[in-house]
Amino acid sequence: MTMDQDAAINTAMADVSVPTLPMRDVRETRAFYEALGFICAHEHEAPDSFLFMVRGGAMLQFFPAHVDTRASTHTFQIMVDDLEGTFAAFKGAGVGNVLPIELKPWGIREFALVDPNGTLMRIAHAKFEIK
Repeated sequence: MTMDQDAAINTAMADVSVPTLPMRDVRETRAFYEALGFICAHEHEAPDSFLFMVRGGAMLQFFPAHVDTRASTHTFQIMVDDLEGTFAAFKGAGVGNVLPIELKPWGIREFALVDPNGTLMRIAHAKFEIK
């Protein structure tokens, strides 16, 4: 790779944070997220199972773990431009219990859904002033 190519690659991608979350079952997790419009970018079979799901600019990684879905404290948030459209798409997918859109006290509108691994997904549209 030339220096010009390396510079182009390094300037073309903004800094991105990708949560790496526990999963009980790779097939169940993949099916759930595919129903919500995510695409599987990579799946690695056992014994080193790994799953990488993408939806627009949202990226999630999953690793195998014993998860007590009733006691999980894992969460992530995805910011979207069209909160109502995303809500309708997630609701229409028929997976999980999609909670209604709420305006949070800190000024963010969001809805929530828990995945099969007990991870709380928060989908939000934020318009706030950065001070």
